Amino acid sequence: MKYKVTLNGRTYEVEVELGKAMCVAEYEAYAPAAAPAPVAAAPVAAAPVAAPAAPAAAVTVTGGESVTAPMPGNILKVNVSVGQMVKEGDLLVVLEAMKMENEIYAPCSGPVTVVLVSKGSTVDTGALLVSIGGTAVAAAPAPVAAPVAAPAPAPVAAPAPVAAPVATAAGEPVKAPMPGNILKVNVSNGQAVKEGDVLVILEAMKMENEIMAPKSGTVAQVLVQKGSTVDTDATLVVIA
Repeated sequence: MKYKVTLNGRTYEVEVELGKAMCVAEYEAYAPAAAPAPVAAAPVAAAPVAAPAAPAAAVTVTGGESVTAPMPGNILKVNVSVGQMVKEGDLLVVLEAMKMENEIYAPCSGPVTVVLVSKGSTVDTGALLVSIGGTAVAAAPAPVAAPVAAPAPAPVAAPAPVAAPVATAAGEPVKAPMPGNILKVNVSNGQAVKEGDVLVILEAMKMENEIMAPKSGTVAQVLVQKGSTVDTDATLVVIA
């Protein structure tokens, strides 16, 4: 039988027969090639951090008709742009509030002077959305004041007196059955009305609700106007 024996870097072929061993070949042993060392990956340069966008300049509007948010919410859609001519009743903005889409319409006709919201904006109650007519002027940024020594504490001013609430005239109050926006006011102070006459049109839950006179008489006081936002049980009109 033949055997291969490696010793001191050489390989020997040995034949064993009848208890006798005889070397029949000899050659240099081949060591397996060493695996190459792993190449380290080049470090990846960090992406530059973008500078924050500068805030938009404030805009001052003189004259015209301001369209404000009747409630806080998110802007889903803006249908107009600056310079566009709109008509009374055109859809300006779609505002999402309380999981409902509220359509904000133009209260008058004219050119769009300012659009202060965009899709995805979040607004509070009373925030200016669009201005129709008038003149818009971009306000210059306020200069950065140099640091000065802290002034002496000023005396605490007395709180301003609280304005007295508007008194409601005597008579039968006609109240809002639900919260909403006033689309139209059909009466004025001193006007004679009959039972069933439409006094006010109230928009609520995308429906126009006609608020009618509960009796005949004279309008003693009108407490709302077109575009007003009212809560449930708010007094709209008083009939004497």
